[in-house]
Amino acid sequence: MTLIVILIGMAIEHFIGVADEIRRLAWFDGYANWLERQYAGKSFWDGPAGVVATLAGPLLLVLFIEWIVTALFYPAVMIFYLLVLLYCLGPRYLNPQLDEYIAAVSTRDNDIAERLVRGFAIFDDELPQSRAGIISNIFLAANQRLFGVLFWFILLGPFGALLYRLSCLLWNRQYEIHGSYSDATRHLYNILNWPTARLLAFSFALTGNMVRAVDAWREAESNSFSVNEQVMLGTGIAALDQDLEEDSPDEDYLELLHSLQGLLNRALLLWLSVLGIMTLSGWLG
Repeated sequence: MTLIVILIGMAIEHFIGVADEIRRLAWFDGYANWLERQYAGKSFWDGPAGVVATLAGPLLLVLFIEWIVTALFYPAVMIFYLLVLLYCLGPRYLNPQLDEYIAAVSTRDNDIAERLVRGFAIFDDELPQSRAGIISNIFLAANQRLFGVLFWFILLGPFGALLYRLSCLLWNRQYEIHGSYSDATRHLYNILNWPTARLLAFSFALTGNMVRAVDAWREAESNSFSVNEQVMLGTGIAALDQDLEEDSPDEDYLELLHSLQGLLNRALLLWLSVLGIMTLSGWLG
């Protein structure tokens, strides 16, 4: 069922699309702010217990709805899985946005290109000032919006997809804040991204320049959770087998963007192929 749901979800995203406003999860900001006002003075709040309490409500609700749907009408479970998956991908599906950015660069439409660059940024007020920064943000967005969601959906179903999506939002909210609660959000974010970053790096190595990618991976890797982004970015950029030069002609930059899009698409096809093999082998439902 997992493979079928993902394939249907990818088809809907490619041919129909989902309104971006639906997936911005603005309610979570209000919900998290309300909880903080209620419990910020409590001793348990400032730490991992506070993060668990913030995430527990939405996640338990997803588990409860899944249990109800399974008990009342099991065939509807697939629809529920699909809705949660589509809800968690985003806030905007990356591939159409990348298509628009490539078109804007090719026509030298700087206003549209700048708007789209802002959309790649992990943080709303962050605008990369270099091509290397733009490429890095595209890789990071691919992990947060697509591959991370898919990995945890495959592993834990709707619960895993929403856990990853909300953890990313919580990390974004607490990124520049210091304290035990903020540290706990960063630890959770790093834990959830540890397997996805390395699987994505491995995918880049298999579908790009393997020698350069493996060398970059080896250089970036360590025993710390904090190198997830460095592993993924270093491997991805090396797998492109092209140099990131700020003063290169627009034609070279366009070629780099096409290569990047192709690398991400090949990595996605690799994940779906492996998932298909695992499903046919009976390892997944």
